[in-house]
Amino acid sequence: MVSDMDIKLEKLTDLQLAKRMSDYIATLQSITVRAEYYSLGQCPEKERKELNADYVRVRDSIREDLNYLNYNKDKKGSRLLWDKYYPSVNEAAAWGLYADPEGRLDKEYFKSVAIAEEKLTKYYSFDYWQIIAEL
Repeated sequence: MVSDMDIKLEKLTDLQLAKRMSDYIATLQSITVRAEYYSLGQCPEKERKELNADYVRVRDSIREDLNYLNYNKDKKGSRLLWDKYYPSVNEAAAWGLYADPEGRLDKEYFKSVAIAEEKLTKYYSFDYWQIIAEL
């Protein structure tokens, strides 16, 4: 598997970018559903570790994308990359996913995930990202 550090975002097609964004959003939605369920009662250790790993993976991937794009601002790549993808990951990295992944599943945890999802869908909805990914 290719690590995120090996991916040249400006070389991705719009379909690949949209798939990447759709995966981020779907993961955040999954984190929210699972965390809500686990917050209602006991959470098995294995499931909590998986939840934490997903949170850290999506948080770090979004931040890596942003860092990569910030250091490669020569505007190579598609308009989708620079007009929709870049501002979305920029805002999600700046405002969302700030909670401690191993902390309590409390209001701040849910807020940090919700803000990240909101920022990733600010310019295009999840449905629209999925449509682009399927073209």
